[in-house]
Amino acid sequence: MERNKPNSSIKSIYRFSTLTNFNFNFFTLQFLIVTSFLFYLKLTYVAWGSIPIFLLFLYFSRSNKYSFNQKSIVAVLALTGYFTYAFIFYGKTFNFIVLLYIIPIVLLIIIRYHQFMFYLIGLLIVTFGTIIYFDFFGFDYGNKMYYEKDIYNMFFYFIVVMIMIYLIVLLTARTNLVKYIIEDLKTKNNELEESRLELKKLQINKESFFAIMSHEIRTPLNAIKGISDILKNHKLSEEDQYLLELMDYSSNHLLALVNNILDFTKLNDGAFTLQYSEFSLTNALNSLFKMNERLALEKGLRFEIETATDIPNYVYGDKNRINQIVLNLLNNAIEYTNAGTVKMQVNGEYSSDSKDEFLLQITISDTGKGIDKELAKKLFQKYATTNTSTNSVGLGLTISKGLIDLMHGTISFQSTPNEGTIFFISIPLPVVHNTTANLDAMDSSFCDSIIKILLVDDNKINLLVLEKQLKNHLKNSQITIAYNGLEALNLIKEHEYDIVLMDVIMPVMGGIEATKLVRNLTDDTKKSIPIIALTANVGEKELAECLNSGMNDCVTKPFEISTLLKLIKSFKTS
Repeated sequence: MERNKPNSSIKSIYRFSTLTNFNFNFFTLQFLIVTSFLFYLKLTYVAWGSIPIFLLFLYFSRSNKYSFNQKSIVAVLALTGYFTYAFIFYGKTFNFIVLLYIIPIVLLIIIRYHQFMFYLIGLLIVTFGTIIYFDFFGFDYGNKMYYEKDIYNMFFYFIVVMIMIYLIVLLTARTNLVKYIIEDLKTKNNELEESRLELKKLQINKESFFAIMSHEIRTPLNAIKGISDILKNHKLSEEDQYLLELMDYSSNHLLALVNNILDFTKLNDGAFTLQYSEFSLTNALNSLFKMNERLALEKGLRFEIETATDIPNYVYGDKNRINQIVLNLLNNAIEYTNAGTVKMQVNGEYSSDSKDEFLLQITISDTGKGIDKELAKKLFQKYATTNTSTNSVGLGLTISKGLIDLMHGTISFQSTPNEGTIFFISIPLPVVHNTTANLDAMDSSFCDSIIKILLVDDNKINLLVLEKQLKNHLKNSQITIAYNGLEALNLIKEHEYDIVLMDVIMPVMGGIEATKLVRNLTDDTKKSIPIIALTANVGEKELAECLNSGMNDCVTKPFEISTLLKLIKSFKTS
């Protein structure tokens, strides 16, 4: 948008102000003529009475102290009084002066004071009725001060001409005003359209920025998590093990921050969807608890978990998002508690109709600083924070609330400053009664089996880390490496592989294009080879594009090696 463009709205406002004062300029001129004409006809009582009206309109035409509506109300009252005064003096033979009452009535219509207009009309009816009543009984109003001169026709035509001129001028002025309003609306509409296009560009740039940043951060983060997984299989000293856990915790925290920003954007845009799968509820929550245990103990806190015995073994839901919600609340509880206890209670109840749905209830309590009343009012709004956090970007609770709403659950809290806070979470989850396999265990026969794997990625660090991870868990796996989609396509044509782990964005040829070409091969065995996307793109559109190209599944970086192994196993045994 051009910043040096003149502000058309200011011009329009000036025009409106000019047209508003134009009515009083015309009234001033009109009453100057009326006063002169009345003196010419020697109607001195009415002529002298018009001079205050003339002076009033002259003042209004020059002053900007009052609004148009305020000026109009005063003008209506003055005109009504003046016309009534003239009618009383010359009423019987001068009764066509009633025509002049059109002027204040028109003024009231212009400023939309309809109720006042009805009052004015009522006053006129009472005034005329009173005069007619007195004339009926012989009072002969209007003839006492009237001299013997017939001015009826001349004055009548004069008044009619003045009223017609006023109405024509008023119509012209209002027509111009409407024209200026339309021009102003067109200008504003153009400005709004330009703003809309600018916002659309900003939205596209924002989405592009988040996608690029997510991809660039997730790629090295995947290597860090992979190295952490490799080091866990080595014999380490207690201090090294502790440092490894800190590195793992920090990488998970960095990933949470990246996810928070992306999730907040998706939730705001209404583009967020949940990813449902079967998972062990107890194992997931216990892992979260263990993940934070060391941090709580280092602060000298009692860190407790209490799980009910009737929790279902497996449920169907978005495990990652439930973990994200609970992890955020546990992190906050530990961070804002300097002494005392942080406790997580897990329980719930089955649906009254059947045991196919379980209402998960999680309570996280602490004895920390609590939440003051001012913050409590906006706790689930974006960037709400106590300003003492060193690890929070103020999005965690906002996103947690949005995720829980998507799951048709609820979140609430109770807090007393300097005593502690309790968060209550309720999420309905379908129960899985017959799970096909233990998702948390890898049988030895699979780990010892010979699996031919083709790794495709342009990042050499990621390739080195993933190769070592696979070799650690799949002892007899045979791994081949390709650095782009074209190399992968040629290797698939020449050799046999059990599965392909394919990056998406690569030089020469990307993973999506390579997958499409593989699916078009003439060899039925080669064209149906399982291809799993290993991508740092987490957008719904990008993931859908992977699946539409023919890829069998997607794993987003950074990933847990156990997640990838389970997926490989599912394709190997199918």
